[in-house]
Amino acid sequence: MDLKRRLQSLATMESQYPHVLSVYLRCREGGHDRRKENLIFVKNRAAEIERVLGDDAKGRDFLRAAIEKVSLIREQEVKPNVIGLALFLKGGEVVERFETAVPFEDQVAYRRFPWVAQLAFVAEEFEPYAVVQIDSRSARIFEVALGELVDSADVRSEVHRRIHRVGWSQMRFQRRIEGEKLAHVQEVADMLADLVAKHRYKRIVVAGPDKTRSTLLEAMTSDLRRRVVGGERVDSRIAEHELLQNAVDYFHKAEDEEETHKMDRIIREIHSTTMGVSGLEDVLTYLSRGQAYEVLLPVDLKQSGAQCDDCGALFSSPTKTCLACESKKVVEVDLKEAVTRTALKYGTKLEFVKNNDFRRKLGGAAALLRSPRL
Repeated sequence: MDLKRRLQSLATMESQYPHVLSVYLRCREGGHDRRKENLIFVKNRAAEIERVLGDDAKGRDFLRAAIEKVSLIREQEVKPNVIGLALFLKGGEVVERFETAVPFEDQVAYRRFPWVAQLAFVAEEFEPYAVVQIDSRSARIFEVALGELVDSADVRSEVHRRIHRVGWSQMRFQRRIEGEKLAHVQEVADMLADLVAKHRYKRIVVAGPDKTRSTLLEAMTSDLRRRVVGGERVDSRIAEHELLQNAVDYFHKAEDEEETHKMDRIIREIHSTTMGVSGLEDVLTYLSRGQAYEVLLPVDLKQSGAQCDDCGALFSSPTKTCLACESKKVVEVDLKEAVTRTALKYGTKLEFVKNNDFRRKLGGAAALLRSPRL
């Protein structure tokens, strides 16, 4: 099951007994293994949650079974290259597990539903992408997801080297070499097209000699070319980690440009049509109705709000009565969690914005709508 479907499955999960234990851990910091710190943090949070549970013996038993499983996993099963670990458990059963090459903020929650905001942010920020390293005779295609190299493919073609000859024989031999090079590049383009069709990479970086890169771009379909966000001339012997780090810089630049483009589009929609809204309260209203196509939120949103258990309406501040259906079944929620979960349920795209002008231009929240606003 792909990441998007796994996230949607978590977002629609709800369990009264046992509650869902959501655990996020930053396992490494630089060269330091944070195992000891992680275990202490989990133990302390479990003690805090137990105090809140009070006389709920059944809830405590499920919590203790889950904490015991988390501790076992952290002590014995996490490999040295894992930076971030996310676990979701019901009692002693692990429902989902994610290991990433990017850090999480330490967090433990024990609720009726999983806490998914951190995972959704990493999934959105580090969408699967491809890096192509190519020269005239060989190529490697890397797949990166959740900030981690997850797969690679090699393409090596029989291309003869140039030799010094004279006359017509040299010209014929040179044409043969050029034909072999073109066939090699086309093979790479075809393999990349197959991988994109299968994995739907959003972005591609191509690294290699200028001439070979240019030939590859020409061999690509228009759909592939529009996904290419950059590349550079690199030595074919460059270390793998250096190549991938260079690629990350291109992706971050592309993400920043996309954020600006989305903000500008929403501003145009607000001014010229009825297909965009801004401001947190309006965004929450249209999102909870399932009318939002894409929601933009600040990456540092930390605010409590409310959600109605009957109709699902969201509000930007705590309230005792639902303003949409007048129900009294309204609970206080972490807005970032509630918005993330609601967006995943409705299939709404979610963008966590880092742009410093976001609050000034759009009030700190904005959305494109599926149908005209009322």
